[in-house]
Formats: sequence, C-alpha cells, structure tokens
Amino acid sequence: MLFTSSLLFVVATFVSETLAHGYVPSITISGKSIPGWDISKDPYAAPQVFSLHAWFRHRANTRFKQPLRVVRGTKLDSGFIDNPASADITCSIGNQKLPPGPITATVAAGGTVEIQWNTWPLGHYGPVLNYMAKCAAAGCSSWKGDTGTPWFKIQQSTYANGEWASDTLAKNGFKYTVKIPSKIAPGDYLLRHENLALHAASNAGGAQFYPVCIQLTVTGGGSLSPSGLGFPGAYKATDPGILYNPYRGDAANQAYVAPGGAVYPGLS
Repeated sequence: MLFTSSLLFVVATFVSETLAHGYVPSITISGKSIPGWDISKDPYAAPQVFSLHAWFRHRANTRFKQPLRVVRGTKLDSGFIDNPASADITCSIGNQKLPPGPITATVAAGGTVEIQWNTWPLGHYGPVLNYMAKCAAAGCSSWKGDTGTPWFKIQQSTYANGEWASDTLAKNGFKYTVKIPSKIAPGDYLLRHENLALHAASNAGGAQFYPVCIQLTVTGGGSLSPSGLGFPGAYKATDPGILYNPYRGDAANQAYVAPGGAVYPGLS
C-alpha cells in the first residue's frame, strides 16, 4: 500500500507539473485545425502494454509509438528555458534529442498560421516573437536548425495600447496569428514561435523562454531566401530586451526593444 500510495503521489505530482506550463496543442491554416503537440496526451499515445513489473524489466528496450505532429514535440515537460545559450533554445525543452517526424503543414506564402496555446497566464508580461528558417535539402524531418545562422525574424508583437503582447494573446483565447511572408522562396521551413516572459526578468537569468517549432511547407511566394540569425546565438542573457524590468511604466515599455533584432526587411 505504501508503494502504491507513493507511486500515485509521484504520478499526480508529475502530471500537475507537466500541465502547469503552456504548449501548442493545435494550429489552424485556411480554416483547418491541425493537431500540434499535446503534452498531456501525445507522449503517452499508443504505448506498448506491460504490467508494472514487466515495464520495469523491459523499459530499456521498449519504444513508444508516438504520433507524428507538425509541431515538434518536447520531452515530458513544457516548462520554460532560462538560458538563451542552451541547445533547447532552438525549439523547446529536449527538442534536440527527439527526432522530428516527416510531416509538414502546407501554407501559402502570404497566408497565416493561427497558433493555439493551451493556456497563458495574465501577468507573464512579454513579447511574442516569430522566426523562420529554411530546412536543409533533405527536408525538416532530419534537420534541427541549431547550427549556423539559418533563421530570420518575420514578425513580432511587443507592447502596444498599454498592454504586453502576451496579455493580448491570453485575452484572445490563447491564440496568436502569424503571417507567412509573401516573398520568401517556396520550400520546407521551420516556424519558430516564441513567448518570452519577462515578469521575473529584472534579474539576470530571470527571463523565461517558451519557443515552439512548427514544420511547414510554403507554396507560392517569391525568390527571397533570408537568413542571419542562429539559435543558439541570437540571444544573450544581458540583451536589453531580455534583462528587463516590465514594471517601469507605460513609457518605458513602449520603448522596449525585443531581442533578435528587427524584422527582416522586404518580406511582405
């Protein structure tokens, strides 16, 4: 009974911690909802069935058949990254260790991707930042995007009308719409969508990064092939948009400069 009670406590604690942070369970393109990575279900989908004893005995040799998603999965955690130099900053916690699936969502250049978060708390002040990177010739399924400088910023929302972009997202049903640039070359891309929470960022190491990567196939478009940013590499812990106190008042927040530089010119 003690073992059972302890096990239930651990499981309950694990589940509560897993569900405590935001993730992207779905996206919408051209009115069609596409499953994202649901941290509450997808890591546990279609497992091999064992007794508890057999699970302990065979866990080293067991592979769980997880579903393919256009939103790159994380480990069993959807919490924040606090070190912008970490390998996790590219796409999410543990993303560099999880092989992405060979699946993309198709979107026309100039179209939009509506990103649905499961939740986002009011008061986690900060910007919403969006980047893209064209995948290697073999496609996105075997490409991590964590070396070199393949990324470029396509859109950002910071502070406007007395409100941080994160609070606007929270009040809008946890949704954010990203416009895909109309002039980029067609092909397979990663869309890196990120909430940057600054509510504890007045001290070094207090900023909280929540990046999510979505595998897209862009159709139409033009011939522009931007690049220039690396993840890791684009952010430093001491950047003025990362080491930042969001409680200084409206005037200071209106002058806020987000990390990662300006939106790449000439995309629309």
